[in-house]
Amino acid sequence: MAAQFKTALIIGAGRGTGRALALQLAGSGTKVTAVARTQTDLDTLASENPNITPHNADGANGIADDLLARTKPDLLVLAGGITPNMGSFFEQNWETFSATWNSDTKSAFEFLQAAIKAPMAAGSTIVTLSSGAAIGGSPLSGGYAGAKRMQHYLTNYTAWESDRRELGLRCFTVYPRQFIAGTQTANVASSTYAEARGVPQEQFMAQWKHALTPELLASRVMELVDEQSAHAPGAWGVTGSTMEPLT
Repeated sequence: MAAQFKTALIIGAGRGTGRALALQLAGSGTKVTAVARTQTDLDTLASENPNITPHNADGANGIADDLLARTKPDLLVLAGGITPNMGSFFEQNWETFSATWNSDTKSAFEFLQAAIKAPMAAGSTIVTLSSGAAIGGSPLSGGYAGAKRMQHYLTNYTAWESDRRELGLRCFTVYPRQFIAGTQTANVASSTYAEARGVPQEQFMAQWKHALTPELLASRVMELVDEQSAHAPGAWGVTGSTMEPLT
């Protein structure tokens, strides 16, 4: 696909789906600013395509206003996140339970707020990567499910503000409906849930016939935001074999 977007800003581009998206967008000709907490991940990523500019920072650490103003993206992707502390809520303290709120949700809050305040140019696209846990719950990951659901609400609120202020922003929330194979979060979570069920980790992951990889999910996102595909903004669920709107 030829470059639809001139400039993209990806939060959480060092690994996983954010990394795969950065490479696919850069490969189509989009100028990508890739934000991640780990410099070595960024160095490796930037070496793979000259259209990628690395930016070493924590997306939840007050960088949103300045970064949006400087990069002026027409595509903003919120893919950043931490691996949650695994365990039942009664085994955790408030700090471990709320860690995802103070990382993933806080980053979404700050960047979506900045997208409205700046605002991003009319016709710009925003993609928030949530989690299937936000739909079905996740009893062994503390406050993770609620934090990821709040990302969806914040994206909906952004769409509502955009309509109210006639800003013309296109807002999508993407829900991976299965663990993303090969990612750190999937490895930790699948190991925990497999142990709880008394089955090998490989057997737990085999419940999904078709694996959902970061590259496949990134391709689905690229398809979703392509204006020629006529996919309506809103929430979408993605598996290794399907992509469908969520009500």
